[in-house]
Amino acid sequence: MKAKLTLFLILGMALQIFAQTTSPKNEFRAVWIATVTNLDWPSNPNQTIPQQKASLISLLDEMKSINMNVIVFQVRTECDALYKSTIEPWSYYLTGAQGLAPADPDWDPLQFAIEESHKRGMELHAWVNPYRAVKTIGSYGISNQHISVTHPDWILTFPSSKLKILNPGIPAVREYNLKVLMDIVNRYDIDGFHMDDYFYPYDPIGNEDAATFQTYPNGFPANSIGDWRRDNVNRMMKMIMDSINVVKPYVKFGISPFGIWKPNHPVGISGLNAYDVLYADPMAWLKAGSIDYLTPQLYWKITGPQDYSKLMPWWADSTYYYNRMYVPGHIFNSAYTNAELPNQVKLNRANPKVSGSMFFRVAFFPNNDKGFRDSLKNNYYKYKAIIPPMNWKDVIAPNQPENFQFARLGSAPIAGFKWDLPTTAMDGDSAKRYVIYQFDNPSVTQNDISDPKKIVDIVGSRSASPQTLTSPTGNYYFVATSLDRNNNESPISNVVQVIAPVVPVLAYPENGAVNQPDNMKLGWNYANPASSYSIQISLDPTFATTIANVAGLTDTVYTPSGLNGQTTYYWRVKGVNVAGSSEYSTVRSFTTGYPAVLSLIYPTNNTANIPNHLTFVWKSTPQSQTYSFQLAKSRLFDVTSTIVDTTGLTDTTFAGMVLELNRFYFFRVSSTNEFGTSAWSEIHAFKTTAVDEVVEEEGIPTKFALEQNYPNPFNPSTTIKFSLVKASHTNLTIYNILGEQIATLVNEELNAGVYSFAFNAGNLPSGVYIYSLKSDGKNLTNKMLLIK
Repeated sequence: MKAKLTLFLILGMALQIFAQTTSPKNEFRAVWIATVTNLDWPSNPNQTIPQQKASLISLLDEMKSINMNVIVFQVRTECDALYKSTIEPWSYYLTGAQGLAPADPDWDPLQFAIEESHKRGMELHAWVNPYRAVKTIGSYGISNQHISVTHPDWILTFPSSKLKILNPGIPAVREYNLKVLMDIVNRYDIDGFHMDDYFYPYDPIGNEDAATFQTYPNGFPANSIGDWRRDNVNRMMKMIMDSINVVKPYVKFGISPFGIWKPNHPVGISGLNAYDVLYADPMAWLKAGSIDYLTPQLYWKITGPQDYSKLMPWWADSTYYYNRMYVPGHIFNSAYTNAELPNQVKLNRANPKVSGSMFFRVAFFPNNDKGFRDSLKNNYYKYKAIIPPMNWKDVIAPNQPENFQFARLGSAPIAGFKWDLPTTAMDGDSAKRYVIYQFDNPSVTQNDISDPKKIVDIVGSRSASPQTLTSPTGNYYFVATSLDRNNNESPISNVVQVIAPVVPVLAYPENGAVNQPDNMKLGWNYANPASSYSIQISLDPTFATTIANVAGLTDTVYTPSGLNGQTTYYWRVKGVNVAGSSEYSTVRSFTTGYPAVLSLIYPTNNTANIPNHLTFVWKSTPQSQTYSFQLAKSRLFDVTSTIVDTTGLTDTTFAGMVLELNRFYFFRVSSTNEFGTSAWSEIHAFKTTAVDEVVEEEGIPTKFALEQNYPNPFNPSTTIKFSLVKASHTNLTIYNILGEQIATLVNEELNAGVYSFAFNAGNLPSGVYIYSLKSDGKNLTNKMLLIK
């Protein structure tokens, strides 16, 4: 009977998990962005500020695309700052030197992250390490303004792990930490404050703080240093929570402690624990009301000695008992199966005491490790969700948006939703974010917005231009609600009907326009009420060979790129909004006037044993006036690898370089005329010979001579011998039968003497070739025959 009951419970739990894949409307979906050791952002401390901004925006866009709603952004890694601080030095991980300010004095990563997160309707929680001072002693230079330098008496050092931490037992340390953290709360519009599990260190702590215990015992007896250490942390947490509640009570305070509280809690769980090793007691924080949400780091799989399926509900029960929010922390583990994290998400959703998930860390999402990003985007997080409100903070809903409408957004060439700021609610609060819902009928009631599938977007401003979510095109109806800082939701606004846009009218260039420049623009008129546009460019009027299909344009002007010169193209545009799309516009054509892409002649692509003093050759085109030439040691043609970058050439050759032996090179060419510059040619790769093949032989020359190559005919190698009676700059060049220069074998100063050159023609086709010797103003030529 017991076995049957166990089987029944297991099957019941499996069915319950299976049934919880549908997204709830209210769910905390968070991700850590780690900056310590450049784990997630910035990718390295040498990035420029524009690169730092672009990479952070890319991460935030990625999180928005999979419907995350909380960004946990690390701004204090080791008593440093990734924000403007007058208390702690700039982080090494931001600028490459601790204490070194960014090149732009206005650059503030925390402020930027807040603004960009809020634009996307996401909360930003500032993540700090409360005690870690130096992660790895000696890994880089410490600033003279760093707390470990200005207050070495506040530091505990652990040589075995090269770690330094602030001493939690010193009252002045707690005051200092509070000063740093409240400086962030006071000056920045953060939604939450987050701490991880770096309290006392993972290293076994001995008597490092014994003297501190004697100086500040706080009433604890001599044999209870462990209780004293936990009390030090508890005091810090209470100080922070009390201060936040005085200054900005809407700011959420969350902590992510180690995932095991004590051994055998729950029964059967073993391993390192927060209580005895890190001296962190989350149960004490919950009991004292010192935190708003708890995110234990449950970095283990389902089953095993640290079983996720046992730990998760134990923490849920404990947190629920004290009426606080519970959001388990998950990790991307390479040893996990593809199903592990989805199964953990399903377990969370099967437990009503769980409010969501937090993932360590953001870098794993773009890589789609274990396919988890796709699992979230296409299934578990397919629909957007609102962060659950915290009822101990605020239960008063804001008022609804006023004058909700879908219309052109000012002078912008797009339409979108816009509305007025809600009137102030009775608690004095207004709106922080807004939710837009879509329906297929006008009879929308308050009960209808309980379905998360109806959410079109969650935004942080009073306008929005979401893209179409429907097919086929039809008439759709929308309402909006307000969210206050605690994510309480207002009643619905008025209902707005939206219809698909009219067909856009193309404006320029005129149909059949010729000689279009390389910076040409394609323009069309605003198509009421389009919120974006899609453009297609093709090589034929039926669009069977479409070469560009760009959606999401929010301007009525588009600059195409990657087009070939001397080519006719066809283009058309359609308008798009949340109700669908228009038909495509009429089709227009244009012809580019700049040169077509050039063809390279020599060296041919992917060839070896090329002389290290050669002449590069490419074909001319009638439309070309000048040429640009690039030679590099990498296909990237970046600043560090490019060794020649020249423009204004009037010949179809480039010579004069002496290259390194036995290495790969890459070159490409473009051309220019009065209408612009062609795209770059294809890239040719080649490898130079392993040795310099110009050999000085014995003998005294009696005359200037160029001998017949031997053997001749040849395949693929032959030797060319010549004599110089006078020291001079000497040039030995190979031409094909059309007179096109193929290779420069010698281009240097030579003394009088007899010389030979071993020429390898393995990369050339069969045929007659001419070799020419120039020296001391004289010129000799001979023919040779390559037969393959």
